[in-house]
Order: sequence, then C-alpha cells, then structure tokens
Amino acid sequence: MTSLPSPGLRPGDAVEPSSYPSFRLPSLPRFQPALRRPGIDYLEHSCRTWLDDALRDAHADSPQAFEEFLHQRTTLWNLLAYPTTDTERTKTICHWIDVLFSIDDLFVHAPRPRLERLGLHQLDAVLDDDQPAPRAPYPRVLHMLAQRIRAGMPSGLWNRFAHEMKGFFAACRTERDWLEAGTAVDMAAYEASRIKSVGECCFPLLEYGLGIDLTDHFAAMPELRRLNHLVARHWVGVNDIFSYRKELYSGDTINEIALALTTNGGNLQAAVDRITDTIRRTEDEFCALGEHLLTTAPGRDPAVSRYVEVLRWMIAGNLEWSYITTRYNGRDHTWNGHTAATVILTPHRTLFRPE
Repeated sequence: MTSLPSPGLRPGDAVEPSSYPSFRLPSLPRFQPALRRPGIDYLEHSCRTWLDDALRDAHADSPQAFEEFLHQRTTLWNLLAYPTTDTERTKTICHWIDVLFSIDDLFVHAPRPRLERLGLHQLDAVLDDDQPAPRAPYPRVLHMLAQRIRAGMPSGLWNRFAHEMKGFFAACRTERDWLEAGTAVDMAAYEASRIKSVGECCFPLLEYGLGIDLTDHFAAMPELRRLNHLVARHWVGVNDIFSYRKELYSGDTINEIALALTTNGGNLQAAVDRITDTIRRTEDEFCALGEHLLTTAPGRDPAVSRYVEVLRWMIAGNLEWSYITTRYNGRDHTWNGHTAATVILTPHRTLFRPE
C-alpha cells in the first residue's frame, strides 16, 4: 500500500497520478465565471459568525469537527448561488442552507443517539402550524429561521417551501438507511432522492430572495418545474464528482461515481465520463428549454424572465464553489484556476494538474 502524503502536501508537490485514484476532468463550466455580489467577503464573514453562534453549543462534544465544517465555506455556496437576491433576505437564505449542510453531514456520519439528542427526528414539526418552540438544538434554530422567513413569504410560497423541506429531510433519512444497510441502490432511486437532498428546497428560497411569488406560474407552466429539476440534476452530477474524494476516504458510498463503479467493473475514468456526459446533456436541455420559455407569452413576464436568468447563475455558482471549497477538496486547499485537469484524489486533498 502506498504511504500517505504528509499533511503539508501542497497542490504543486510532485505526486504521480498512479499513486492515488485519479481521472481526467474536462472543462465543465458553461456559465463561468460565477457572479459575485458587492460586499461578498463581508457577508460571508457575517453569516459564518452567525453559524458559529447558532450551532457551536450543539457541537460541544466535537469542537474540532465543527471547526472543520466552518472552514468548508458553505456560506460562500449561498452567496455564489444567489448572487442577485436581496441582501437582507440573502442572509436568511445563508443561515437556512448553512444549517442544512450541517444536517446533511450529521445524517451521514453521526451515530443514531446523537441524531436524536440534536433533535434531527423532530425536524418536520418545525414546518407545521401551531407547534411549540422546540428545545433540541437543530429544531430550535430552524424554528427561529422558519418564523423569520415565513413573515416574508406569501402563503403559497411558504407551503411549497415547507413541502420541499420535508422532502429534504425524508431524503436524508432514506440515504442514511441506504448507507447503514449497504443497500444496492439503482440509479433512478438515487437520482430521485439526491435531487431532493441536494436541490429542490433551494428554489422557493430563490423566489423569496428575489421578492417574487411564482406559485401560480408553476401551476400553469410545467417548463418552470422542469428547469428547476435540470438545475438540481446538474448540481448532483457536479457535486458527486467533486465530493468523491471526501466520500471515498470517509466510507460514504452514496455517490453517483460509486454507483457507476459497481456497474462498469470499477473503471473510475469511465464513471466520471458518464457523469460529465449527463452534466452536458443537462446543460443542453436547460439552455434550450430556458431560451424557448423566454420567447413565450408567460415567459415574458418580468418575474419569470428574472427567475430563469438567476437559475443560470445558480449553475455557475455551484460549479465555481465546487472547485473552491475545502468541503470536497481538503483542508488548506487553494484552487489553482484550472478547470480541465488531471484530478488526483489523495486522502488529504484533491490535486488539480493542468492538462
């Protein structure tokens, strides 16, 4: 077995691809670079401080792991994915999704007793009417955020958001069950679950951030629902490529690459190629459908056209963050700007070698 590199391994250090799993990654970004809002650095610092204050006590038994989580810059994902939303509402979006990132991690890694102690079995009740304020850490934080966000959402938008949030929690529980049971998951079931756990709850938040309510439009325009689905599917493919290193070394097998490897004889490059093909087909359909929709009478509604335009920025923001974040690429990772690269998956970090 090859000895592990030292913790000080840097992206420029000499490491042979043959020493670790590696693959060739083509240039994916159709909508790069991501749009960066004014004051993004201040907002990231402010929202990270809020996250620290809100959740640190819940992680008193694992302070180092919580520090690692804060270092992943999940807030930056929100700021890149929602680059044109109202600034004050964006802060609430950041708080909400940052907590969801943490919940996702807990469902993957935390023992069952800890999940119950933190209240993750009570999350759905936070979204129901006439529920008393919960005492467990995560329901308490989400209850406070729900009260805040509900005040700025029309009832139809809130109902859609609450429905998608319950879908997120259900998908997290399902994927935890798959992981514990070592279940062989087929791609259709995986895709349906991951679209819920990766993306669908993010789209009502986009309407909230833009100050619009497309509830009636979604009821009348199936194309809008399809656009949301395509963005979420794009996210799943991108995130599963970039997160594979993290999941490979942590034993998390609920990943599209891992599923592909079980059906193709373990050929990592073939698995990555299959996913990049899916990403490109998803991009093509998204562009064609979005352009068509904007030529229709409903699509010329300023709220609809604004929403479709920001979906493009959401794709770009997720992709750029995936290159940047230490969540996928390892602590002290600094992206060197290469999008077409040989990607080397060391236990400590992802290395991007330019083609």
